[in-house]
Amino acid sequence: MKFSIKEYLLIAKLLLIQSVMGQSLQGYIYDLNSRESLPGAVIYIPDLKTGTITNQEGKYYLSKLPKGKFLVQVKMLGYASVSVLIDLNYISTQDFFLQMTAIEKKEVIVTGSPFTTDPKISSVPVTPVEKMKIITSPGDNLSTALSQIPGVAAISTGSGIAKPVIRGLSFNRVLVINNGVRQEGQQWGDEHGLEIDKFSVDRIEILKGPSSLLYGSDALGGVINVLEPIPAPDGSVRGEVISQYSSNNRNASGSVMAEGSHSGFIWRTRHFLKNAISYKTPAERVYNSGFREYYSDAMIGMHKSWGFSHLHFSRWKSKAGIPEGERDTVSSRLLNHEGLPATESELLSRDIFTPFQDIKHRKLSSVSNFILGKNQLRVNAGIQENIREEYESEESEAELGMNLRTATADVRLHFPERNSISTAIGISGMIQENKNSGEELLIPDYDLQDAGVYFNIKKSYSKTSINAGLRYDTRTMESAAHVEDSAAIFLKQTFNFGNFSAAAGLSYSLSEKLSMRLNLSRGYRAPNISELTANGIHEGLYRFETGNPTLKAETSVQADIGFSYDSEHISIAADLFANRINNFIYARNEGNEVIIIDGEELPRFQYVQGTVEMKGFEFTLDFHPHEDIHFENTLSFVDGRNTDIGMSLPYIPPLTIVNELRYDIHTDKKKKISDPYVKLGVHSRLKQKKIDQFETITPGAAVINLSAGANIKLSNQEMNMFISVNNLLDKAYYDHLSRLKAAGIMEQGINITAGISLPFGIKNPK
Repeated sequence: MKFSIKEYLLIAKLLLIQSVMGQSLQGYIYDLNSRESLPGAVIYIPDLKTGTITNQEGKYYLSKLPKGKFLVQVKMLGYASVSVLIDLNYISTQDFFLQMTAIEKKEVIVTGSPFTTDPKISSVPVTPVEKMKIITSPGDNLSTALSQIPGVAAISTGSGIAKPVIRGLSFNRVLVINNGVRQEGQQWGDEHGLEIDKFSVDRIEILKGPSSLLYGSDALGGVINVLEPIPAPDGSVRGEVISQYSSNNRNASGSVMAEGSHSGFIWRTRHFLKNAISYKTPAERVYNSGFREYYSDAMIGMHKSWGFSHLHFSRWKSKAGIPEGERDTVSSRLLNHEGLPATESELLSRDIFTPFQDIKHRKLSSVSNFILGKNQLRVNAGIQENIREEYESEESEAELGMNLRTATADVRLHFPERNSISTAIGISGMIQENKNSGEELLIPDYDLQDAGVYFNIKKSYSKTSINAGLRYDTRTMESAAHVEDSAAIFLKQTFNFGNFSAAAGLSYSLSEKLSMRLNLSRGYRAPNISELTANGIHEGLYRFETGNPTLKAETSVQADIGFSYDSEHISIAADLFANRINNFIYARNEGNEVIIIDGEELPRFQYVQGTVEMKGFEFTLDFHPHEDIHFENTLSFVDGRNTDIGMSLPYIPPLTIVNELRYDIHTDKKKKISDPYVKLGVHSRLKQKKIDQFETITPGAAVINLSAGANIKLSNQEMNMFISVNNLLDKAYYDHLSRLKAAGIMEQGINITAGISLPFGIKNPK
């Protein structure tokens, strides 16, 4: 058969239109019992980073989708989420039916394993955290907000600086992923917080336990994965305003976001400001604990039948005071930067006094998933710069300055599923360069090269899922020599590390309501530059640190077993773990050795290694005797012990119990005020007497929190408003993980926070 030129052009045109338009998926979302359509339900395809919401008729429409099998998630507040694997090669219309429930169901796990999966069939312990829980959680930073999650805590330096702890491990043993790229900002430091604000976060997944199989070194203790927000529906322009004010430290914050989508092109921008004075304990206001933060980001992307690609740019700037805790010998009042008792005007000032840290963080990253026939090629890459400066006296010149530049890349190829078997292979790499600029040096200039290769496989049955994986990583660090006054402060050295990571697990649905999972994983972490080469005063810890160039890489073996039960009125989850870490790196002050510098006597700590055993559990019980009443309870415990010296590890959280009783008042959503709620919570920390040599026993304490909120209709927009009272009874207590505890500085007293979240639509999808 012959075709004319005109017919060839017509065929080419049709093929071009098909490649641009791609597949589509449409349908309706219904209430399972009433069969009424549900407007406002969310439909999301995690692997394609695309989604939409149902219109007033409960209808949804997704276009420009590639061919292939993808997990589609449907969720709506008050209903159990539904996850269905849909083959877009054959299906273009799909209706969903949602079941009303009082139990809050977990959402689809995107990164808990190499394969997108439902939490019921995942062997990896992952806790998803939604946006509103993060925004309304007590705490001035992301790490503190996440400390309400069982198994998660925060090492804090006042209210403005905190770093996450997962099952008793922190620093370089917890990796933070932000928009697909690892966050690099000198994580080895006790007083180095995260350059991520909680208002900029949409969703988080917390991976508990060794995650080196996916992320390589530095994920030995777990991962905090900050996920991209769901893009705006096609043909829409919308935004959001968030504002909060806290009474205790007069923390005023505001965030403005706008985003849009048109014919596959998406964009988003956000700007954020926060400013707080020194916080107040039940006994005093803590001098120089105020902070200022500024954050902005922008994203552009394309969604087509070939997949998607997003480009992110973010900029962070913060200035935070560092309380020293020195006191007047007569009045016991905290001293100011001039060595005098701090005045009332200084305590209430929004100025930041010395000592303080000034942090700048810039990052450019891309997240892409290319559909290559039946394969998926996922590419995440980024470059970032972290400039950290600490000022002790004169603001014109930093005593300590470090400029860390990092480039990372991760490429993963997913093969098509055959006989219910999914496979993926990947490579990742990182290049780092650190340059010092201050007068004081704690670590040398250094260069780092890191590379890894990995393989994952999963076999799915009707009630069982089995997964396994293997990875190998190499890391090379080269430190530069530094000489002062004819003395070698740092030597030129080269360090090489390499090791295997592995994991195997299974999940099994014992019934529709009961499931279990088992996971065995081997983790790996190379020593960081501070542990290998430190030779100077660590001002934040008031000690002299000495590195150890003979350190070996840490390796761990952890076993996890978990059970979950979900019914109409009760939800129970239990996770137990045991972890053995070989060559665990820690700092030790042997024989109370001291070193004298400029007439000042400092304890000398040197990094050594030993064997550590950790064990613990997390337990959650959600009881809903009525659809309006929610009684949620969590209990978490971890015990870490250095078996070589017979001592507990530092910064181990005590047994923690969180109880929350919430009452929802269901109303007609058309009313001016809808869905009001009131919540009473008790956060209990038991006495921590298992301590390291430089720690002290911390008494137990129970803190009562009270909050309320509602949706308020403003014309055609709906605003969410809440008010919370944290530490309602102004309880005087210490947090065992607070670095200010040693100076006799307690945690925040009563703190009233009022906040609003106002989403608005400029242009709605058709």
